[in-house]
Amino acid sequence: MKRIFDRNIRQLLDPKWWLVIVAIPHTIFSAIVPLLQSEVGSDYFTNATFGLLNTVVLVSIFLFTAGRSQARMVAVTASAVFLWLLTMIAIDPANGFDFSAELAPPFLYKFSINLELAPPLILWALLALSGLLHWNRTDDEDEPPSPSTHSVDVNPDSQSEQLNNLLDLVKEKQG
Repeated sequence: MKRIFDRNIRQLLDPKWWLVIVAIPHTIFSAIVPLLQSEVGSDYFTNATFGLLNTVVLVSIFLFTAGRSQARMVAVTASAVFLWLLTMIAIDPANGFDFSAELAPPFLYKFSINLELAPPLILWALLALSGLLHWNRTDDEDEPPSPSTHSVDVNPDSQSEQLNNLLDLVKEKQG
């Protein structure tokens, strides 16, 4: 748990892992279950096939892209789906979306949304955010550094002590 809290927000929102985090529940709840429970030709079935299409796109981005191009594909695709979800929620009165504003003092604003729609909105928003945060990712960030490129900071006193110990070992072997 400590390793999770020691990471910064960019590391936690790595697009590659958020693709997996979004693709799994999306595939199960938006594609497979609805396809199995609906009749061919119904609106429910059509929406489920759209969910399956989104899964194919997410898996393709995961498998066939990396680094900056992956981050940009994630940002564009996830943002589009997120905005599509918001639009569909706002258009369909059955979703419980309501926004009203009183234009006279005390300027009261009311906003309500069906909480059942919050998980997909949050997941797609976080996926889009992960792509946006890594939009200008450099090639250095794409792959973890090899152990030979790490520089080790050594205190000069401990370095001297280590060198003296090595010299003593060499002298013992020679003598």
